[in-house]
Amino acid sequence: MRFVNFTTKAASRLERSRQWCDLTKADQVEIDDDRESSMRGVDLGEVRLCKVSMGRHRVGQRQSRHAGVAPVLKFIFQEEGTALIRQTRGSTLLNAGQWCALRKDEAFVMEAPGHSRQITLSLPCLQMRDPRRALEPWPGPQSFRRGAGHILYAAASASIVSAGTLGNGDAALLGTNLIGLLEIALRSGDPAALPDIKNKRRQTALDFIERHLGDPELDVAAIAASLRCSNRTVHKLFEGEAMTVARVIWDRRLERCRMELVDPALSSRSITEIAHHWGFSDSQHFSRAFKSRFGSTPRDYRAASLIS
Repeated sequence: MRFVNFTTKAASRLERSRQWCDLTKADQVEIDDDRESSMRGVDLGEVRLCKVSMGRHRVGQRQSRHAGVAPVLKFIFQEEGTALIRQTRGSTLLNAGQWCALRKDEAFVMEAPGHSRQITLSLPCLQMRDPRRALEPWPGPQSFRRGAGHILYAAASASIVSAGTLGNGDAALLGTNLIGLLEIALRSGDPAALPDIKNKRRQTALDFIERHLGDPELDVAAIAASLRCSNRTVHKLFEGEAMTVARVIWDRRLERCRMELVDPALSSRSITEIAHHWGFSDSQHFSRAFKSRFGSTPRDYRAASLIS
């Protein structure tokens, strides 16, 4: 099992770009701000998972096709920021909470106008149950905030952090199971299955929550104002779901804090700063909530991620 835990360390943008190019073997890398970039990755059998955090950048890759080598598919989950991906088959603008796919054997360019955090899942197309269908053009960006896409995203995110505790055999088995979750997510994401009006409005509410997680004033009233509806209507959008509106906000804030605690590029940022940035005003309350959600204190969780 192969791990990568990398952070650029350089005084200039040009040198950081060169370091990233050496790591990823991309044909072109332009890092265009002063934020350090980081990558945490793990190979699970045929599956490669990476969590990437970068500032404003542009990455390009020329077409790479070799006889007898199956095309590699790369599925991209945009956690923060936006990214524009261009391939010969078209362009895709990914916003936070959306995912898409690209073929790594075809030339592509990926650009981000500001800070961007992604999780990527890559595998040879022959690992898919229907390789021919897997190579069909992606229908466009889709949400991973709920349903099978959310299950796949959550499993991939947890695997990047915790797979280091597994032996090689179990790691490969985990990779196989992630492929199974991917198959389910692709089937359930059939664009022919149009969501109803309630689901559309609920998704709009979830998107608003994601964009305003760092606002300590985020609550049901703020969501209702953005949707131009009553508080009661917002609550009804979440009826029958596993979490209430308030719980969704709480859970997403904790998840953002967890991601930043294990981001090597943010290792100099204190736990209190991270908590305050995502809307927690009481550090002790945050620590208790984090332990209840993830099973360890923020300090212990960060320390364990740096060791693995």
